[in-house]
Amino acid sequence: MLTNAFADVGWECPRILAAMENVNDIYFDRVSQVRMERWTKGRMALIGDAAACVSLLAGEGTGLAMAEAYVLAGELCDCGGDHIAAFARYEKRMMPFLIRKQESAAKFASSFAPKSTFGLTFRNLVSRLLRISAFADFFIGRDLRDDIQLPDYEFEKRTPRFQA
Repeated sequence: MLTNAFADVGWECPRILAAMENVNDIYFDRVSQVRMERWTKGRMALIGDAAACVSLLAGEGTGLAMAEAYVLAGELCDCGGDHIAAFARYEKRMMPFLIRKQESAAKFASSFAPKSTFGLTFRNLVSRLLRISAFADFFIGRDLRDDIQLPDYEFEKRTPRFQA
């Protein structure tokens, strides 16, 4: 299947395809997003890439997972352990932000793997220009900027309701 798809690509591809002929196991996958209407069900809540993988190419998964865990913990605390209310508040606060992040990632995904020599050259030039903050802010800053205000839940002032 890979040989049929990439036989006429050129450059290093023939050498890579030839090397793959002697391999017993090959794993490959597509880069995709899963979008869900809800991240919670019953007493279970998803965070991070399990809830809303923004992009495998952006490297934001860990940071977003930490923000989601913080909000989920804060909402559970604010709701006195009422997980139904906390889950609803968690989704209401985080979903719009993460949906926008997913849409931005989808918009830019094709630029990471251009299909032509011109596209590759253009991508490399733009990547170098993005090091200039004014250029980056003007062209893509709105789409990549994290514009969420995380609440201050003040965990240290609370008495834990649940004991281990």
